[in-house]
Amino acid sequence: MAYNPPAFKNEITLQLSRNESSCPIKDLPSKLADQADLVARYPDHRAVQQAIGNWVGVDWQRIVVTAGGDDAIDRIMRTSITGDRPNVVCHAPSFEMFAVYAKNYQGTLVETTWQSGDFPVEEFCSRIDGRTAVAVVVSPNNPTGGMISTADIAKIAQVAAQNNVRLLVDNAYVEFADEDPTTELEKIANVSMVRTFSKAWGLAGLRIGYLIAADAAYATEIRDAAGPFPVSCLSLETARRGLDQFLPAMQQNVDTVKGLRTAFEAVVADCGLSSVASGGNFLLINFGDAKVDANTAWERLGESGIGVRKFPGSDLLNNQLRITIPTNVTDYLQLATGFCNALDTDTEIAKMALLSSGSSIADVLPGEAVEFETGSRVADSNRTTKETKIDIELDLDGTGKIEISTGIGFMDHMLTALAFHSGMDLKLICDGDLHIDDHHTAEDCALALGSAIDAALGPRKGIKRFGYAYAPLDEALARTVIDLSGRPWPEIHLDLQREMVGEWACENITHFFQSLAMTLKCSLHVDVIRGDNDHHKAEAAFKSLAKALGQAVTRTAGEVPSTKGVL
Repeated sequence: MAYNPPAFKNEITLQLSRNESSCPIKDLPSKLADQADLVARYPDHRAVQQAIGNWVGVDWQRIVVTAGGDDAIDRIMRTSITGDRPNVVCHAPSFEMFAVYAKNYQGTLVETTWQSGDFPVEEFCSRIDGRTAVAVVVSPNNPTGGMISTADIAKIAQVAAQNNVRLLVDNAYVEFADEDPTTELEKIANVSMVRTFSKAWGLAGLRIGYLIAADAAYATEIRDAAGPFPVSCLSLETARRGLDQFLPAMQQNVDTVKGLRTAFEAVVADCGLSSVASGGNFLLINFGDAKVDANTAWERLGESGIGVRKFPGSDLLNNQLRITIPTNVTDYLQLATGFCNALDTDTEIAKMALLSSGSSIADVLPGEAVEFETGSRVADSNRTTKETKIDIELDLDGTGKIEISTGIGFMDHMLTALAFHSGMDLKLICDGDLHIDDHHTAEDCALALGSAIDAALGPRKGIKRFGYAYAPLDEALARTVIDLSGRPWPEIHLDLQREMVGEWACENITHFFQSLAMTLKCSLHVDVIRGDNDHHKAEAAFKSLAKALGQAVTRTAGEVPSTKGVL
C-alpha cells in the first residue's frame, strides 16, 4: 500500500488537489540562498521548538519538530504498535497515511464510519480496548473537513486512558477552523496533537511539522524514534522566521481562504450539489444524482487546467471530489467559473457568490448615490472595520478637486493620478493598520472606491459602458480594457518584479486592481505590455485605468447599454 493519488490527463495550471496554500513568508528565495554558514552545520531544532512552544502556549520541551506531520504519525505508529496491541482505532474516511503506516508496522485499522454530521463518539469509544495500540482522530477531518468537538475528543481521551491507550489528534488544518482545541487538550495527560507548516503556512515543500506531545518524557521518546537531524536547517530557519515575523501575514491568508470557502460553498449549493461543512482549506463535494457525476466533472476541470482530487475505489467517497480553496480572487474565479462550466450551469453564479459571501472582498456597504435623477453622479461612503476607517467623497463629473491620504505615499500618488486622468473629484481618507502591513489599507481602499463609483453610476443608464486606453511612462506601456457590465472579473498582469514600490508591496498593487473590479462590478483587464522600472509600470497601469474608466463612464443619450436592458 502506498500514497498514490490519481494522475491527471491534462496539463494542470491551477493545482487544487493537494490542499496546498500560499506561503506568507516574503523574500523566501533570497533568504534561503543567503544561508551558507547555516547549511554547513548540522541542524539544531531547539530555536524553532521554543518558538512553536511560545506560539501554541505549551512547554517547549513537549514540542517534537518532525519532517512534516506525516513523520510524527509514522513515529507514533512505529513506537505504539506491538504484537499484543496491534489495533489502530480510527474513523473513515480519513487521512490515507494512517492505513499505510499501520500496515508498515503490522498493525490493523479498526474504523468507525463518519462521513458528515456529528461525530459518532459512542461507537468510536466502544472500539477502544486492551488490544488498541493508539487511537486517532482527525479534526478538521481530511478529506471531509468535518469537525469533532473538543468535548467529544475529551470523552474519547478518557475512555482511551481507562485502557492505557494514547490518543493522537491530527490538527493539520486547525488554523482554518473556527475552534482551536489546543488550550483544553494540552491539559489531558494521554493526548498528543500533530500539526504542520504545510497547510496554513504554505511550506509543504520544506517538509516541516511538529507534535505537541502529552508530556516531555513522551516527546523525548518520539524524538528519539527518528534518525539524526530529520529536518533540514533551511526548513527550521524558515519556520522560525515565519513565527517571528509573519504571523499576521499567515492569518491574512487564512482569513482570505475562509472567505472564499464561504463563497465556493454557495457556488456548490447553487449548482444543486451538497458539501460537508468544512473546517479545512477545502470542500468535499457530493455529486449525488446530479446529471454530471464526479468523474466527469474531474475530467472537465482537468481539461480546463484545474486539478482537483477524486477517490477511485473508495466506497465511502464514491462520486465525490475534494477541492482545495484558492488563496486569491483570481484563482477563485478560475475555479468557480470552471466548476460551473463543468456542471453546465450559469457562470454568473461564480461571480455573484463572491459578492454575497460575507468575505472581506464583499464586505463593503455601497455608498449612497445622491440626486442621480437630476444628473449628479456623486457618492459618499464611510466604512469602518477592525483594520481600516475610510471616508470617501466622489463626483464622476469632477472639476479637479482631489484629496488623498492613505498613509502609503506611492498609493496616494497612484490614486491622485487615477482621479486626475479619469476626470473625477475624489476625496479618500484612510486610517489603516499600517503597523501590520499595507494589505488591509490597499484592499479596503479599493473595495470602498469601487463601491462608491458603483453607487454614483446608479442603474448605469446613459453611459458608454466600455472603455479602453493605452498609457506610456517612459519605457513602460500599459493597456486597460474595462466593461462596466455589472459582472466582476479581474484579469491583472502587471509584471512587477520588485517586492515594494516605495512603501506599497507589489503584490498588493495587483490586489488593489482585483478588489476594485469586484465592487465596481466590472470586467477589468489591465496588462503591462513592456517596461523595466516597476514604478513606471505601475503608474502606466493606473493612468491607463484612469483613461479607460473615464471613457466608460462618459454620458450618452441612450438607455442602459445592454441587450438585456439591465447591467
